[in-house]
Amino acid sequence: MNRIQRVMANASTRTLMAAAGLALLGLMGCAATPPDRLARAAPAAGTEEARAIRPFSSGKLVNGNGGWSDWAFHPTKPATRYRLVEQDGAHVLEARADSSVSGLMHPVNLDPLRKPMIEWRWRIDGTLDGADIGERHADDSPARIVLSFDGDPSALPLKEQMFAERVKLITGQEMPYATLMYVWDNQRAPETVTPNAHTSRVRKIVVQSGSDGVRSWKVYQRDIVADFTRAFGEPPGKLIAVGVMTDSDNTKQKARCLYGDIRLLERQP
Repeated sequence: MNRIQRVMANASTRTLMAAAGLALLGLMGCAATPPDRLARAAPAAGTEEARAIRPFSSGKLVNGNGGWSDWAFHPTKPATRYRLVEQDGAHVLEARADSSVSGLMHPVNLDPLRKPMIEWRWRIDGTLDGADIGERHADDSPARIVLSFDGDPSALPLKEQMFAERVKLITGQEMPYATLMYVWDNQRAPETVTPNAHTSRVRKIVVQSGSDGVRSWKVYQRDIVADFTRAFGEPPGKLIAVGVMTDSDNTKQKARCLYGDIRLLERQP
């Protein structure tokens, strides 16, 4: 291989790695090995741990039964910083992004038909100028809730299967069958469903838009089954992970978000 061929091959590899990294927004797993204090195995189906998400208000991210773990998916970009802080007498999760991208994820093992509702609250300091979750080079958000689902990958189109194989080859991680994100966007109207720029297996639903509600706590309750079905055109499989993510790597700005407890609930009559 001559010098020009080597340069072209390296450029192609870098391009593929960048695309894979961006496509991993909202995907379960880590491109980097999480610290031992955070890494935990998924809980067994049918256990209480399989149905519960470790509350930030407990003052701990992990315990003996598992909990939250670092979720980094781009090897060349800084990671967003996460820590528990006290707010109004209760512990919440603080996320600080500075031209960075990463998250925390929590494994679950749950049929969403059993507890189809998700409830959470968050508070952001401000929006990100120029951010747009529908644009490849501006896909940043101060606040995201990420849900990953299991399914039959052999049922996906060949293009999606090949993309998943490339991601696994580069990162060493399996892509979830599907990922649904709830996001705060700058301009897209609430309830807008936006696909990922690289794969149809990641869909984003806008739950808050613009500067309305900045610096105040916003509380949400969403029907996972209804939202997934609307976004993907099929009912969801098993819920395998819940994550949070605050990112500003594309717009090169600073962002801060506080996340309150996230709960999976039964549908009320």
